Amino acid sequence: RHPVVGGGDAAARPSFPLRPSSSSSSFSRSRPSPPALGMSSSSSSSVDAPSQSASTAPRNDDGEPSGPSVGDTRGATLLLEGASISRGPNPLLDDVEWRVEPGQRWGVVGPNGAGKSTLLGAITGAVRMDGGRALVGPRVRVGYLKQTAVSGSARTAGEEAASEMEEINRARSEMGRLEGAIAGGDTSERTMNALASANEEFTNAGGWTQEQEVDGVLGGLGFEPRDSSRLCSDFSGGWQMRIALARLLLSKPTLLLLDEPSNHLDSSARDWLGQYLAKYEGSMVLVSHDIPLIEKAVNNIAEVAGGTVLKYVSCSYNKYLEEKEFRAKSAQAEYERNAAEAARLQAYVNKWGASATKASSAQSRVKTLERMRREGKLDPPPVAIIETNFKPQLILPPPPRGIGETLLAVRNADIGYEDGAPLLRNISLRIDRGMKLVLRGPNGAGKSTLMAALRGTLDLLGGTRIENEGLRLGIFTQDLAQELDISARAIDLAASHAREGEHGDFSVSDKEVRSVMGRLGLGGEKPLRRVGSLSGGEKARVALSMFALKASNALMLDEPSNHLDVGCIEALSDALGRWGEKDGAIVVVSHDRSFCDAVGFTHVGTVRDGTLTLEERDLNDGDWVQYEINGAATAPPSAAAAAAETETEASSTTTTPEVVLTPEQRKMVFNAPKRIQKLEKLIEDAEVKIAKYDDDMMEVGNDVGKLTDISQLKEKEEEKVMTYMEEWEELEVLLAEVGGQ
Repeated sequence: RHPVVGGGDAAARPSFPLRPSSSSSSFSRSRPSPPALGMSSSSSSSVDAPSQSASTAPRNDDGEPSGPSVGDTRGATLLLEGASISRGPNPLLDDVEWRVEPGQRWGVVGPNGAGKSTLLGAITGAVRMDGGRALVGPRVRVGYLKQTAVSGSARTAGEEAASEMEEINRARSEMGRLEGAIAGGDTSERTMNALASANEEFTNAGGWTQEQEVDGVLGGLGFEPRDSSRLCSDFSGGWQMRIALARLLLSKPTLLLLDEPSNHLDSSARDWLGQYLAKYEGSMVLVSHDIPLIEKAVNNIAEVAGGTVLKYVSCSYNKYLEEKEFRAKSAQAEYERNAAEAARLQAYVNKWGASATKASSAQSRVKTLERMRREGKLDPPPVAIIETNFKPQLILPPPPRGIGETLLAVRNADIGYEDGAPLLRNISLRIDRGMKLVLRGPNGAGKSTLMAALRGTLDLLGGTRIENEGLRLGIFTQDLAQELDISARAIDLAASHAREGEHGDFSVSDKEVRSVMGRLGLGGEKPLRRVGSLSGGEKARVALSMFALKASNALMLDEPSNHLDVGCIEALSDALGRWGEKDGAIVVVSHDRSFCDAVGFTHVGTVRDGTLTLEERDLNDGDWVQYEINGAATAPPSAAAAAAETETEASSTTTTPEVVLTPEQRKMVFNAPKRIQKLEKLIEDAEVKIAKYDDDMMEVGNDVGKLTDISQLKEKEEEKVMTYMEEWEELEVLLAEVGGQ
């Protein structure tokens, strides 16, 4: 089902009911916690401390912080005050103020290298701050999933996923202890009452449905039911990361911190994750370049830019973009008005300052100018507010012309790993000049395995692989950035890749290398930094620069949009869409729909049930909806387009099952039309108020007190609109379900 990196008999392994693990990875001052799958001891965590006036943080043996600081957050789940953070000698963030309230779900956005992941590290205590503090409230449990690779575990996938469901596991352990005491003859009233109490705690925590909950989360992330009993070590690194994510979600921390959680997920699992996070009852901080995930999962946006954090409360991602543009225009307009007023005042002073009759009025204007300067009204707007996001550009070298039409082929190939049966059998595929092929199919079907065989990095178990004499292969994979030498300077890595190895070009200059890197946002002194000091996104840009510096005529990309931000994904898809013409070929594995739409493919290859079906066409809507979350496709590989075309006809002949309504739902259906009309009016009234508050904020200028008051009123109206919209949508869904009955 999945790439296997270890062995073992899954059938012989225990499954549920689970016993609690002997330890869990938690931030605790009483004892250090051993690392578990997917996270170091600071990756999935909980803080449980009494209220205190001074902040405290767990410390390791060297006296360094090993967990988040706990202190008085004045009701917030998370509080940052005056936080300043650097990466090496380079300042990243300065004097950050931020409150995350209970139940708020924040999406953290910003360009690569701005400090998003570093900010999460500062919150957890993994990154030392230069100044200020980051506090979590007393009794707050913090869960943190990092974007780095995972380690192994001796547990099964199901056991590992459930290992940090603390309330259930604690209650089960107590029940087991008390049952043992009773079996040993202790039938005292105290023991019996304690067992009843533990049983009640176990029930209230959902212990009797734990197995179904664990299977539901694992299923949502792409696992099949039988995978719960497989050892974690049987799975590849990407699937181990999914297990770690399942474990974190099931632990249900008070504060959930996620750093690029969708990097190893396909489109179905990303959709499921977005829906799951949208219903998360705790507080959440999500760092992601996955815009659809951000749009679904969060209700507030924090933008890391210009060395600070800009807050957009009660904003979806699309609304944030609108608000960001409004703030930039407002700030620039206010600055220009103040500058014009200052120029007018100064002109009066210059003209009449020496006049005996006008001296008094001129002096008054001088004081006004001085006050404007003191209040900062003549300072240009902060860069963080008015700066426009850099738009990366990628230019791929023209493809060298091969000899003949076919650049690469496999014939009658059996593809898989030596220690197991072939994943794919009798595969014949020819990659011709001008071909743009996308490989699709359910999870674990063998798409990446086929790609590895085409690249020549995986030996065939049978059949032949044939290369054109003029083949120049270019490769970009989701993990390429993780394989870079972290001790080398970025420019040295890119330059040596362009000049050395097969088909290297010694004439490539440092200036050309820096030009390519600069167009991708690695300008200034960043190319001179060591790779280890760069952020994850910046490392991905280094890898993308290397990809663009060597001419190829066959490009192979395996999940290329993972670890790239939105700008780089757009730059890559645009470049691939323009590249090649009649001389180059492209083979892509991707679950990113917007990326695939921008490339524009000539062929679609469906990998399923050990076979490959090739069709000469571009992707269509049916290709994105055919596979369910668990990757179980019921329609034949070539039936996606036909299924989409016959949808209308099928719907006219299909009998819709009757919807059984409760008395309360019947009442809601009866009153729904009137209520929807009422909601429309309430939303309209609230939006009128919001528009008025926007105008009021423009008029008060830099009066912080008035701005704060108006902003709070505006936020209340925005929250009302969200509540009204949610109720409206629920009524619409209910009406749709009972329509025609």
